[in-house]
Amino acid sequence: MRDRRDETEWFSEPWNTEKKERRRVKKRQRRFKTFGIVILLFLFLFLFGYSTRIQDVTVIGNTRYTEEELISMIFPEEKDWNTFYALYQEQFGKAKDIPFVEKYQVKITGLHSAKITVYEKSVAGCLEYMGSYMYFDREGIIVESSRELEENVPLVTGIQFQHIVMYEKLEVGDAGIFAEILNLSQLLAQYELYPERMAFDKDKQVTLIMGEIQAFLGDSRYMAEKVAELSDMYPALSGRSGTVYLNEYRPDVKNPSYPFVPNGEGVP
Repeated sequence: MRDRRDETEWFSEPWNTEKKERRRVKKRQRRFKTFGIVILLFLFLFLFGYSTRIQDVTVIGNTRYTEEELISMIFPEEKDWNTFYALYQEQFGKAKDIPFVEKYQVKITGLHSAKITVYEKSVAGCLEYMGSYMYFDREGIIVESSRELEENVPLVTGIQFQHIVMYEKLEVGDAGIFAEILNLSQLLAQYELYPERMAFDKDKQVTLIMGEIQAFLGDSRYMAEKVAELSDMYPALSGRSGTVYLNEYRPDVKNPSYPFVPNGEGVP
């Protein structure tokens, strides 16, 4: 007589096999679905990151360059405008070398916006040396070199030096002259006076060359007052050529007058 238990096992074996197969199919389908979702998510993130671009850039701290010039130098390539690439560059990238700029910082302020903060080099004046213009700061350290003369930076003549090395201090007889040059440049800028040249003689007396007009300021005493006087009289000198002498300025003299000698007539 056949055991009933054997019959049960014989009928259940195909059923169990079919059930296991269905489970394997469902498991495989779940894996495909999960894989598909991951691929779609990755594709979405890739497209989102690739298409997210900086559209609004704010620049602060710039005086030598316009906003457009700085932006084109910091974001020169198409990829630089990608928000996430710019964010990576902000953290790990190497800053670009920009003339007359000590450093700059790019801060991503939103998905489509950024702020650039510029820290410019402090330039007092420049010297002409071997066909180039060498720019120095208030301590006489050479901070920049260029083949072009930068606008509103005076060319300084009459300073004696042996040699020039980038990022090193100029060796001159009186290092204090560089602070005097910077002070004079700043005073002139306040009155929007930008001489083409500052000429020093052996006694450190300075003459400003401004087109056809020369202004002999003398030594560094009362320099702020001398520049103020020059600013007041400069419009009246327009169209003339000669030298105005402000070296004898005295603060106790009311309503002073200053000699003006047309070119070719000699010293008063």
